[in-house]
Amino acid sequence: MNKRHKICTLIPLSLPTLLLIYVMQVAAQTKTTISGWLRTGVSYTHNDTFSESFYRAKVQFDNKLSDDLESQIDIRGESDTHEIELREALLTVDLGKAVALDFGQSKKRFGLEFQKSKEKLLTVERTLLYQYLEPLGLAGRDLNIRYHRKARPRERRTGISMSLGYDEAHNTSIIGHVTRLNTLGSFALGGSGTVIIDKIQEGYQTVWGLGLELLRDTEAHHVEFEVVVGQDPMASEIEKKLGGKNVYFGGGKILYGHRMNTSRKLVKAIEPVVVTSLLARNLDDFGRNTIQFLAGLNIYVAKQARLSFNGDLQLTSTPTNKNERSSVGSNAIVQMELQW
Repeated sequence: MNKRHKICTLIPLSLPTLLLIYVMQVAAQTKTTISGWLRTGVSYTHNDTFSESFYRAKVQFDNKLSDDLESQIDIRGESDTHEIELREALLTVDLGKAVALDFGQSKKRFGLEFQKSKEKLLTVERTLLYQYLEPLGLAGRDLNIRYHRKARPRERRTGISMSLGYDEAHNTSIIGHVTRLNTLGSFALGGSGTVIIDKIQEGYQTVWGLGLELLRDTEAHHVEFEVVVGQDPMASEIEKKLGGKNVYFGGGKILYGHRMNTSRKLVKAIEPVVVTSLLARNLDDFGRNTIQFLAGLNIYVAKQARLSFNGDLQLTSTPTNKNERSSVGSNAIVQMELQW
């Protein structure tokens, strides 16, 4: 290896270190809260000949710059890629009464699961719907400006979020989310909508998505009902090149989790979780779809430490016969998560 190649190799490796040093210097000069998580475990995917161990970590710095201005920096690292990534970096202006304005690289908050952090999910990974939505660009992260107002049970029952975003693929998106507490008994009713100006080879296409959700979240019970429909930008672009039309998808999800506290010394609580999902990637051919059955168990050994077991069965219609199903994509995961 020549000297020039060594320098080129060392530069990208040193950038995360320099970033961490800078963040630590900023943290020392401001009122900073440091949080994050560490995950390690083993995953097995159907048809693989061996299991794969993994470890992942998140470090988040929340800096109080003034009475009404905060910054957030989210850094991730994982064994899958052996890279350190700056996942989020944003500024938040507090407008008072749980109203705020964000600007920076952050979540595209379409759908129920992207309204919260991944560590607050009851499943190890995001469910089937969001595993499909994120590669399409309907969910994920981009550079955006977002106005949001939280719902408060005693003051205002309605919360809203509106964002305008731009990503590295030169796509522009508008995303809105509304939730209203105690709409159907103790259930909160919510809805999401997005419109994306998607850059393609021939110019641009307009893509949309809609979601409707019911949520009940108490100390012991967590229930989610969700339906999502929209346009698949990738499949639509291909179909139109062949003289066809836009491709629309649809899916739904039901999730239930029940947390049971214990008086045992080593186990503080146990939480079984079940999920069933349906995803049709083309509504014109609804019979070809994927059905998900996920069963999980979270064992809390401390308030911020849990051992999780997930078994995820995915049954997908085969390309040649919609009445036959393949279990490609099915997986099992055992994970230990520590939060701080």
